[in-house]
Amino acid sequence: MNANTKLNLSVYGVCDIGLKKPNNEDMILLNDEMFRDGSRQKEFDFSIEKRTVIAIADGIGGLDRGEAASELALSRLKEILEKIPDDLSGHELKEVFDVYTQETHQLMSERMGSTIAGLFVYRGKVFRFHAGDSRIYLLRDGGLRRLTIDHSLRESGGNSDAPSNIITNALGGGDSVFIEFEEVDQPFLEGDIYLLSSDGLHDLVPPDVISDTLLLPDAEGLQAAERLLEIAKENGGKDNISIVTVKVEAVDKVIPL
Repeated sequence: MNANTKLNLSVYGVCDIGLKKPNNEDMILLNDEMFRDGSRQKEFDFSIEKRTVIAIADGIGGLDRGEAASELALSRLKEILEKIPDDLSGHELKEVFDVYTQETHQLMSERMGSTIAGLFVYRGKVFRFHAGDSRIYLLRDGGLRRLTIDHSLRESGGNSDAPSNIITNALGGGDSVFIEFEEVDQPFLEGDIYLLSSDGLHDLVPPDVISDTLLLPDAEGLQAAERLLEIAKENGGKDNISIVTVKVEAVDKVIPL
């Protein structure tokens, strides 16, 4: 990152039980803080911040098992990323995430698991990662693009008739696991909005509605996320709902890769 480049990220996260589930198995991580059943707003100034991780996890297993799984997934991620050195290459960083994935998978007890999706800002670059069907979108120049493919029987399994909630990859809950980890090309353009969501949002709110809501003139991070939450509930609110918006507030120029 150029020393003269100014970059601020305005982040807003909301995690809600929805209307049908008895408890909230989702959880959100905003760098140093984990939460469920509430909202948080953060500002990250990368003239100060060395690294930032933003992630959501959707627990699998029901009741306390799902809650424990999502908390374990995010607490382990936070702990590991706090300890890594400041000079890792992209390949070395991928190895860190691979080790995290395998170790966390082994720590999950029987019949519990968690999806995960997130962004890691490190050395002036953005890396995306996910396992399962939690998603990452990027709104740029008025167009919404999905950066992830669900690890589900319908999408990665190629079975268009399968229910969308049958996932084929997650931390815990199976014999094996993998994490997709990629650098985001041209990650910092002023006005960009990244969106992280659990399936409680994107199973009920179509992409065009998500895009239109993020583009509303008065829809800053808080208003946009809260409105998306309202729409998901209006459409049934059948699952827990996690939404994180990450807006690139100010850059002097595109940060070179």
